[in-house]
Amino acid sequence: MSKKLAIGVTAAAVVVVAGALGTSYYMGGKLQDEFTNGISKLDKSGVTAKVSSYERGLFSSTAKTVWTFGGGEEPVQITADHKISHGPLPMGHAAEIHTAFSLPADADAELKTALNGRAPVEVVTKVGWSRSTSNLMTSPAVVAKVKDSEMNWGGMKIEWDMPADMKAAKGTANFAGLAFKDEEGSTAMDKASMRFDIKQPKDQQFWVGPFAMVVDKLTATRVDEDGKSSSSSYEGLSMDSETTLKEDMVEMSLKGSLKSAKLEDGKADDLALDMVLRNIDAAWLNHFMEMAKRKTAAEGDDEDMGSDFRETLLKTVTQALARHPAIDIKRVAMRTPEGLSEFGASLQYLGDGENMSNLTKDVKVSLNANLPKPVLDSFMQSRKRKGILAMMDDDEPNMKEVDEAAKVSAQESLETLKEQGIFEEKAGMMSTQIVYANGAFQVNGKTLGDDGAAVLMGEALE
Repeated sequence: MSKKLAIGVTAAAVVVVAGALGTSYYMGGKLQDEFTNGISKLDKSGVTAKVSSYERGLFSSTAKTVWTFGGGEEPVQITADHKISHGPLPMGHAAEIHTAFSLPADADAELKTALNGRAPVEVVTKVGWSRSTSNLMTSPAVVAKVKDSEMNWGGMKIEWDMPADMKAAKGTANFAGLAFKDEEGSTAMDKASMRFDIKQPKDQQFWVGPFAMVVDKLTATRVDEDGKSSSSSYEGLSMDSETTLKEDMVEMSLKGSLKSAKLEDGKADDLALDMVLRNIDAAWLNHFMEMAKRKTAAEGDDEDMGSDFRETLLKTVTQALARHPAIDIKRVAMRTPEGLSEFGASLQYLGDGENMSNLTKDVKVSLNANLPKPVLDSFMQSRKRKGILAMMDDDEPNMKEVDEAAKVSAQESLETLKEQGIFEEKAGMMSTQIVYANGAFQVNGKTLGDDGAAVLMGEALE
């Protein structure tokens, strides 16, 4: 399945760049040079692309390119055919590029047959007189057997616009659905859509702007060796994120929701997440992204990244910490048959970044929770069960005894937490508000003594 995913990722990456190639169009004889130069720039993104042929005509040209994704023993290679209309007045715009990608040479014969001569991915790029582009990427619906899996791909359509400098993209994406089924089970995604309006600020390596995604439904089934099946489903998934740059600091927000989640042993509705990353130093983020690119190019070989660059990254940590970076999880919530559970947390560095020995006093952490007692009981019993099993040498433990021991241990821990004032119980709900600042704990508005701190840390680290 990993190679199938690699092929899909490769196709998605190269077709986006194929649309961007049109931006490099310059009227007249420069088209071929700009096309070739645009292809060569892909080496920096982890994709190697080469022009294998280019035949220039008076009003149109054709080209062939070869794209190689990933190194190692099994790189994925895809070819593309380009038909370029460039004059004298091609339908009211400067040029139009039609790109059709082919399957890898070792693709399944069944998939080739199912496509029936159609390209798996096509891109039409219209180049404006200002060298901006409008792009349409499509993939046809196809039902086929790939390796040992039955695949049902509903097709996709992505539309986006880019300016001449390729430093922005605005568009939408729609996916009709995707399903795989084999002897081990099945996985399916119903309709999904995305919208984006992003740009790359001057002298920055990261992109800012909003991004949103909606997935109607995700389902999965698994069949074990004994033939027993299990299933899970997720409905109404949505995610909205936005990255902003304010002077030299970055803020990232993420809001997500899930209408319903069904697992083998339970169900939850109205799941929600609202979080923000604040005061992220832009220079440090640029260095971090550069290191990630180098690591990817080196295929995980740290030696190839260069010790000088790692030293530079470490040096910028002081400046990054001086910005007082913070993560604020405003709300995490879910509704189960027992009731509504809500959580929140935050972490912020308040020091100057110079003296790391004061870290315990320079960090502020807060946590709040309000959840039904049965939910907390179940969570604590699950933790205790895992701890007990981890300490056992028996390959076939008596799970009834393990569950009973976990239940007793969880009850004892919860009673101790209540005695220390860490959890408060009211009308069947358990709540807590914990703040760690200046090297000390406050719980539910009161200073937590040494005994209470020991209990709290013991439970947290168990």
